Amino acid sequence: MRQSTTDGDPDAPVKAAHAALYRAGEARAYGGGLLLAGGRVLTCAHVVNQALGRPPFAQPPPVERDGAVDGLLVALPGLAPDGRYRVAVERWLPGRGGAGEEDVREGDPEWSADLALLRLVDRPAHPVPGAPLGRHRTGPSAFAWYGSGNPSTVAAVVVQGVTDRWLVLDTPDSAQGLVEGYSGSPLWDRGRQRVVGLVVSRRGRRAFAIPTGVIAEHLPGLLPAGRPGHAEDEPRPYPAGDAPLWRRLVEPVHRYLPDAPERADAALDLATRLGTPPPADGELAAPEWFALTALSAPHGVATLVAVLADRAPTREERTALQVQAVFLAPDELLTAPEHRELLALLAGHPAAPHRVAARALPLGPTPAQADWPELVRVLEGYRPRFGQVPYLLQVIEFAAREAADEGARTALQNWNDAVADRLDLVAALAGHRTRAAEAERIRRAREEAEAPLVQVQLWRSGGADLFGCTLRVHGADGSVLHRGFHDTPLSRSALLEVLAEVLAHATRESEPGTVPKVEFFVRKDDLDLDVDRWVYRPDDLFPSVLGQDFLVVLRCPELRRPEYRPELRYRWQARHTGRVLPQEERDPAVQERGRPAPVSGVALCCPPAGTGVLRAIALAVGVPGVVWPRPTADRRAGALLRELTAGLTVAQLPRAVYEARIRAGEGGVGQHLALVYDGPDGIPAALPLSDPQ
Repeated sequence: MRQSTTDGDPDAPVKAAHAALYRAGEARAYGGGLLLAGGRVLTCAHVVNQALGRPPFAQPPPVERDGAVDGLLVALPGLAPDGRYRVAVERWLPGRGGAGEEDVREGDPEWSADLALLRLVDRPAHPVPGAPLGRHRTGPSAFAWYGSGNPSTVAAVVVQGVTDRWLVLDTPDSAQGLVEGYSGSPLWDRGRQRVVGLVVSRRGRRAFAIPTGVIAEHLPGLLPAGRPGHAEDEPRPYPAGDAPLWRRLVEPVHRYLPDAPERADAALDLATRLGTPPPADGELAAPEWFALTALSAPHGVATLVAVLADRAPTREERTALQVQAVFLAPDELLTAPEHRELLALLAGHPAAPHRVAARALPLGPTPAQADWPELVRVLEGYRPRFGQVPYLLQVIEFAAREAADEGARTALQNWNDAVADRLDLVAALAGHRTRAAEAERIRRAREEAEAPLVQVQLWRSGGADLFGCTLRVHGADGSVLHRGFHDTPLSRSALLEVLAEVLAHATRESEPGTVPKVEFFVRKDDLDLDVDRWVYRPDDLFPSVLGQDFLVVLRCPELRRPEYRPELRYRWQARHTGRVLPQEERDPAVQERGRPAPVSGVALCCPPAGTGVLRAIALAVGVPGVVWPRPTADRRAGALLRELTAGLTVAQLPRAVYEARIRAGEGGVGQHLALVYDGPDGIPAALPLSDPQ
């Protein structure tokens, strides 16, 4: 037999008693277990279910064949690392929700039981040791290993407190957190040389374990005789004196609540804010009660800090308390009342949460399909540098702008103001409120299309048919769904392969009956580039052509004159009423600013030789829509374009040109139309419209 432990190893007993659960034929451990005397293995029922490919909280016991669970094998890495052993079920207590009478549902924060006592069918040749069991103690004294039992997966655990059924665990000073795969593994108190529980669940950065006391209630006789009442193993109500996390909370309670009457008032205040029962009379004078309560309750640390901050005399001391809260509970920004109020305000919000987050945080975390409670939970864990507005408050500013009515908007903004005031961030929040208002104005303008928008910044790079590009996909609501940058020269075919993937993403985001728009930002010399005729997905029978599958338009910021930008905005606002003016020669009406009925679009029906000048003038003075036939069109193109645009408003131009491209037969005018259609917004901050140096 190979020894896996060494002399003097303080973890040798638990390593020898660690069990690993595998699905037959697989090399990945699904979780851990604890080897007990008599060849029994204690683990979580949900680990057995997952190893067998069943739902985690399946209620019937596993199927056995030939006296063993079919498909389940157990390894003993500390005793016989190369062996796999069959097991039978001795006791089966699947997880139950509520009062123990309901099925566990997805998202349940806690459940009861979830235990499986297995018996080794194939006994190892060497003696099986018994594992020492005992009661937990609070503080940084415990350790756990991944299901496989690999010694390098050890995680240092702080037992922060207790709930009705579980121990509350954190790993603030450990490089390895408790992640999926640790379930069922024994929780080891190194100082007392006892197993004090089984890891059972993880929620965000926090984990949980079933304490041995609860295990003993479900499986009487499991703890060694006489041990539960032994003084050494009695649970201590408060942490050991060397627990740094506890000390960081107890010390400010001593400082700001030095007298028993003050602590009594503050304790009632804290219990009320947390929605927990008030402390017993004997606990009112104990600063440790505040630490225990804060570390055991959701949003407890932030709530306790708020209670203490109300009693701190200076701004510097309040700031120091906030810094402490970040260290002790990095994933909980809000107090309990703030959290409850926010979820109530968001309960009827009309927008999809991940869409709002994508608009507020273009480069930040935006979990797909999250509901509001889940998004709030995720964003609380992202804490910025001191003095900056947290991600959560930034998102709430955008949520306020998209609220159902003015009252809901005001309520969310008032909530944000109150939290920012507590965090001393009122001035910093003002800038985000302005940004949210501007983004909402742009979003509402974009929603007219009711379809995604693909923006392609295109420039020639080193050759006639080589290009560089940047790509962005915006949802119909303005959120950024994709971004990419390609400064290495791409051939047209390579560029179209990249673009095909982006267009597939945009198509998946489209509502039924809508057509995504593709905007190509080009230089003035490339306005006749026939991007709408590019085949982005070749096929012998039915090739995919850009201009026939999407609303393809051009944009050319290079030709827009800065002094006419207000005029562009003015004409853009009239695009739903302004008619398209056919032009065969220069018309002063195009250049006239501030006309009651501004010229918002022109159709260049002139001979090809005159197109360049008229087009440059129209774009320079702020005309949003300019359409013309490319030089490849035949001489009848001008008359056909005049007929096509008769009676159209400028806002109807993209759809009209799109339909003309679909209808056009070989040589038809629709195949040769180019359209610039752009307003004053939506221009990327930097346009690399020349070759990189």
